[in-house]
Amino acid sequence: MRALSALIVAAAMTAAVPAHASEAEFLETLEGNWAGSGSIRLKPDQEPVNVNCDLSSDASAERLSMDGNCNAMIVMSRAIGADLSVDGETYSGTYTGSPRGPASLSGNRSGDTVNLAVAWPETGREASMQLSSSGNALQIVTTEAHPETGEPVITAQLSFERQ
Repeated sequence: MRALSALIVAAAMTAAVPAHASEAEFLETLEGNWAGSGSIRLKPDQEPVNVNCDLSSDASAERLSMDGNCNAMIVMSRAIGADLSVDGETYSGTYTGSPRGPASLSGNRSGDTVNLAVAWPETGREASMQLSSSGNALQIVTTEAHPETGEPVITAQLSFERQ
């Protein structure tokens, strides 16, 4: 009876621990064509603009490439993208889509979210980006300090569905 109780407890503990996907398995969840919407701020001190976006991503065991476009009515269209390499558990690469030009990305994954530091070399400004995947949903959120108050401001919040 004790052996059975110990086996049940061990099985319950094993089931309660979430499986941690390898980086290759996680990157695979990001591959495909995505469509979504959300809001962006061209600068942290400006009002958000609603956008519709399309995104295509290719993934391998050590690399993720995302290319897309966001549109705000007929007023604005901006290419967005990221190229990330994975070395062990460390992500690094480049982000495009800001009016400031390309930015470097670096960070790591926690669960289903890649937490990245964003740095624009020419301006010295920094931000953070979270790239989250949950099966058929993808979310990208960037946060940057307001230039006057220093308070964090969400500069992009985009939600995508797999197409």
